[in-house]
Amino acid sequence: MGNINILFAGHDLKFATNIINYFELREGFDVKEDVWKGHTGHDEEESLKYLHWADVIVCEWGLGNAVWYSQNKLSHQKLIVRMHLQEVDTPYPKRFNLSNIDKIIAISPYVYEEFYRVFKFPRQKMTMIYNVIDTKKFDRVKDKPKFNLGFVGMSPKRKRLDLAVDILEKLWNEDSRYTLYIKGKRPEEYPWLWRKEEERLYYTSLYERIEKAPWKDSVIFDGFGSDIPEWFTKIGFILSTSDFESFHLSPSEGMASGTYPIILNWDGSNTIYPEKYLMTSVEESVERIKNVSYDQQTMQELKKYVNDNFSIEKIGLEWEKLIVSL
Repeated sequence: MGNINILFAGHDLKFATNIINYFELREGFDVKEDVWKGHTGHDEEESLKYLHWADVIVCEWGLGNAVWYSQNKLSHQKLIVRMHLQEVDTPYPKRFNLSNIDKIIAISPYVYEEFYRVFKFPRQKMTMIYNVIDTKKFDRVKDKPKFNLGFVGMSPKRKRLDLAVDILEKLWNEDSRYTLYIKGKRPEEYPWLWRKEEERLYYTSLYERIEKAPWKDSVIFDGFGSDIPEWFTKIGFILSTSDFESFHLSPSEGMASGTYPIILNWDGSNTIYPEKYLMTSVEESVERIKNVSYDQQTMQELKKYVNDNFSIEKIGLEWEKLIVSL
């Protein structure tokens, strides 16, 4: 029996990179990518070539890619659609040809239930497989991170950078060694976002607040880059203050590096992360940062949780078992 040809299709494959790499390194599988230009835009001629090559098609995001492949896949092929949360607010899932979809993967138990609630996908077609972390990449020596707070991805405003700034302010007022490092593009670097008045006003107001504060030099914008594992070597606490998330990789990436997560309890966070890392308020977050025993034992506990739940070895095997069983 020959190799299984797996095609990954979608406009944004960054969250699938570790899964793609896993199958590229596994014997018995060949992998190709059909990278779309957007939610619906693609080279149909190219997609048809990929389609005829594939045994298994994985649509990363349930958007126009999943609509097209569910309408065009061949009878002998298997189709998997992996969905995050963004799709809930789009029209695409209602256009799926469900009879041609073999499995819909949700990335957390909360997301699974949301998709069932909104779209009533048949449960026998649904499953849950967590996002994946390349834990080895993050396991590096720390560089005196105790007073360094981290924040990854400040856009859009639902990420609630203002709450991270609140946490810094309260800590800094007691000890000026605290610093907040912000990783990722600034909102003004996204033209579509900056055109939205509500978003622009939120950030300009926040920038003004920082600029006028006595702690303004303790807010560092580190910019965008792929050096996240290296960046985490200086971070002691990773803040997740969003209004909502589907999974939020940065707390788990931080944990893989031994960084302590401070997660303001967004819906579904308790289905991914242990209760002990979930905070109910800015005040509780501040107290935890001040009082937690940040030592080698704590760091090993953090790393173990991510290895046990989100490592490529564990999640890759779950994917492999699913694909082989279809």
